Amino acid sequence: MRYTAEILPYHDYDFETSIKELAGLGFKEVNLWSSAKPLAHHVNPGDDPKKILAVLDKYKMKPCGLTMYGKNQQEMLERIDFAADLGIDTVIFDCEANYSDFVSTFLPPLIELGAKRGVRIAVENHLTVPFSADFESGINEDKRWDEGVDSLAQIKRLVTDIDHPNLGVCLAPPHLWVMNDSISEAIIFLAERKRLYYYYIWDIDRAYRHGVDGLNFGPGEMQLPRTDGTLDHAVPLSTLKRIGYEGAASLKCHGTHGWSLEKITSQLKSSDAYIKDCLRRVG
Repeated sequence: MRYTAEILPYHDYDFETSIKELAGLGFKEVNLWSSAKPLAHHVNPGDDPKKILAVLDKYKMKPCGLTMYGKNQQEMLERIDFAADLGIDTVIFDCEANYSDFVSTFLPPLIELGAKRGVRIAVENHLTVPFSADFESGINEDKRWDEGVDSLAQIKRLVTDIDHPNLGVCLAPPHLWVMNDSISEAIIFLAERKRLYYYYIWDIDRAYRHGVDGLNFGPGEMQLPRTDGTLDHAVPLSTLKRIGYEGAASLKCHGTHGWSLEKITSQLKSSDAYIKDCLRRVG
């Protein structure tokens, strides 16, 4: 597997500063974000790919994905083309419509364009809580859809309903934890079918209240993997190694709004040390 990082925690800072900080931590690959505010939106269609790649090259970094949450179908089509222009082979987003509409009308054009441009579609397993600009406050739990792609059962349904080599899953452990599903079981199921396209190394606050907190997974420091965290990340990382996963496993958290640059980097550094220790232990 390739140990990578998300640019997401640096959403309040400019692109080059964010890349410089991640490179300083030793990362060689980064997932770029082109999402709705307040999520990271450092790069977007219309930006000059050569300038973006020049910044990455300056810090000896490569882009390993493009995340595009909170966008409509046309905006996602534009971002698939944009990802291809950047040499990115995987785009990530969640179930952006009710499931029946998602698989019948929303996804097919994206998969078709992705196949033409050499870009894979990785759907994140994501709680069916509607996205809003203030999602981190835990609102909208009472507005959850009945059907989406959040549980392991719904992940299985997605890759069965659309059995296409350009459609897979970005596995998000906290969302599986909320659904009381096994992360390792999901890894194995998807790997067997060649549908595990991306993996988030991401934790969740143990104080999370099921049925109340929605998408509020706690403050950023509680979402970053750590020794005293909710999840023992050595277990899924060991599973990834055992099944021969060769994709990106990317350090991630939300909850950094208002943080200083120094705090973000310091918290990531501590989490990075823990993950590297896990990787050493699993061989």
